[in-house]
Formats: sequence, C-alpha cells, structure tokens
Amino acid sequence: MKLYQTAATVIGNGAMEYELPVDAKLDYLVWFHFAEIDGSVTKSGQRVFDVVINDENVSRVDIFKEVGSFAAYSWHHTVNNLSSTVLSVKFVPVVGVPLICGLENYAIVPVDLSTVPDQVLAMRTLKESLHVPERMGWNGDPCAPTTWDAWEGVACHPKKGESALVVSQIDLGSQGLKGYISDQIGLLSNLVSLNLSSNSLGGPLPSGLGQKSLIKLDLSNNRFTGPIPDNLASSTLQLVLLNDNLLEGRVPEELYSIGVHGGAIDLSGNKGLCGVPSLPECPLFWGHHGLSTGGKVAIGISSLVMFCIILLVIYICCIRRGPNDYDFGLPPELMALAAKRNRYRRQKSLMALEMESQRAKGFIPNLISS
Repeated sequence: MKLYQTAATVIGNGAMEYELPVDAKLDYLVWFHFAEIDGSVTKSGQRVFDVVINDENVSRVDIFKEVGSFAAYSWHHTVNNLSSTVLSVKFVPVVGVPLICGLENYAIVPVDLSTVPDQVLAMRTLKESLHVPERMGWNGDPCAPTTWDAWEGVACHPKKGESALVVSQIDLGSQGLKGYISDQIGLLSNLVSLNLSSNSLGGPLPSGLGQKSLIKLDLSNNRFTGPIPDNLASSTLQLVLLNDNLLEGRVPEELYSIGVHGGAIDLSGNKGLCGVPSLPECPLFWGHHGLSTGGKVAIGISSLVMFCIILLVIYICCIRRGPNDYDFGLPPELMALAAKRNRYRRQKSLMALEMESQRAKGFIPNLISS
C-alpha cells in the first residue's frame, strides 16, 4: 500500500507533534500507521519512541520488534473525557528518531435513536399531502439525529423507555402550504401540538385529528370544508382555533365545552357552522354531518308519498280508461257553431215533416206533375 511506502520523521533528536481539532463533547479513536522503511534499521531496539496523547504517555513503539522491516504495523488508542477542542499527539524519541506513515482521528458518535416506523410513514405522507417545500428539509428520518433539527417545524422526544423517538409537535404556520391533511396523521399518536394556520389548505378535516394526545390545534385561516369530526371532541384539546375556514354543520357540544372548562375555542368565520352559542341555530333535521337521520327519513317518506300519488294518477288516466275513451276538447267557437248547425238541421227536419203532413191532408196542392 502507498500509505506505508513513505513516512514522516524529524531531523535531530526533537519530538514530533500533531494538534488535531476535536469536539470536547465526544470521544475519539486515534489510529497510528507505521512501517520501518529505513534499511539501516536491522534489529529491534534501534528505533524506539513513546506516543504521548494530551500529555499522557500511552505506549512505547518499536516497529522492527513488532513486524520487522518493510512491513505495515497499525495500532489505535481511544481518547475519553476531553477537556479541550485540541487533541495533542506527540512522538517522543527514546532511541533514534520517531517515524510515522499515517495518523487518523475518528469521532465516536453514539448510536442515535430512530423514529417509530409508523410515524415515519405518517410524516412522509403528510409531506406529500401538505406540499411541504424542499427548502424545509423534510427528508430522511423526521427525528434523528437528535443533535440537529433535520425537519423544520418538527419537534420530537423519546418514547417511554427511550426505545425510539416520536413526533410531538408540528409547527408549519404561514408556510404557503396548498394541499390537504392526510388521514395518516392519525398515526402520530404522540402529537401534542399541531399548527397549520394561515396557509391555503383545503378539503375535509380528517378523523385522525382526534388522537388523545393532542392538546393544541390551530387550523385557522385556511379553506377547510365539511363538518367537524365527532372524535375531535373526545380528545384532550385545550386550544382549538378553527376560525376563518369554510366548515359547515352542527358543532359537537363536547367540543364547544372546551371553552367552558378553561380552554379556548374559536369557530368564527365559518358561515356554515351552527348549533352552539355565538353561532346560528341549525335548520330542522340538521345534524353534525349535514342532514340528520330524522331529516333523511322525512325526505324519504315524502318522496315515497309523492311517488305513490304519481302512480295513482297514471293508473287513473292511462289504465282505467279504454283505448277509445280519450276525448279531445274543441275550442268554444267551434262548439257554438256546431250547436247552431245541429239546431238548424233539427228545424229543417221538423218543417219537412210538417209539409208532408199537410200534403197528406190535401191542404197543399201537388204542383209537381208526374
């Protein structure tokens, strides 16, 4: 290997020293690479030196003694409990001058926890449905590594027992989002706070928002439509901001009671919501999700009655009459003219009969010769 074909040394009898930049919070693994490439060294004891790290003598090295000449020799040492951002490595001569082919320094990073797989899936689905811009760095594991915030607006904490990480907070207010909330958000069973306010999000509110862990929910100033999910009222919410959307339907009383029990709720700016104080009364037969079951039954019965009436009319008009029972009315003028004609014919017939009767009695001479 080329690494062992050359080496660094010193002229004279001085020590050779390196200063390596380090992070004092971490431990380090230092690798040393040696090879006796000087042909004048033919036996052990001709080149001997000490390795001193941060003023601590950690080893004495005799390369020829370990592997002979023109052969690679590697050795490593772990440095713990650093108190400085500089790691000092010295090679102090004992016999001859020190020699080294290579020096490597590795930070020992503890194995970090990763996010619960279901929550990784939920966050990746949300990234797509919310159209999260690339500038926010939503790539890889949402929570790991814990030493830096990989996903902007996302906060995590260790799960009970510290076996994995879970998502506890999503704060994406005023980020220009234009999608919708995927129902996969229900997989974030440890979510405490969700802020998607002042975006252009739309569509219905998913039932997955009703997880028990949720305390703060701010979806104000968006374009959400449809009813408020019933299970949202069964959560432990203390702050609910749904104002200035396009929501509709009856507000669950349990949800509105958050404001009565010390929490805060704002439903203003939703013209379709009804059924609680400060909002209009709901129309008759109007339920949480629009038309109630009673309303649907009433409409169904009304439709059935109308259908029966139509069938009855068709039966009377088309089935009870025979094929020749149809009559067609004439205009009044034609009816009057026909009546006059009939009267004229009847009078003419009566006159003819009267004349025949008179002729038979001899009152009228027969002027017509045979």
